[in-house]
Amino acid sequence: LSESEIDAYIATGEAQSVAGAYAIQGGASSFVKRIEGDFYSIVGLPLARIVEELVKFGVHSVR
Repeated sequence: LSESEIDAYIATGEAQSVAGAYAIQGGASSFVKRIEGDFYSIVGLPLARIVEELVKFGVHSVR
């Protein structure tokens, strides 16, 4: 990232309001070229993994 890109991103205020100073679903998404694994793990919860574990405990429907 260039210094001007960093400055512009910081000026949005997003970096101060999220854990890790970026939100992949927000303005910082333009900085991400690719991800490996579950998108929701980056956002906060690995939903696919949670569903797998719930199924192991007999939970087949989440409402």
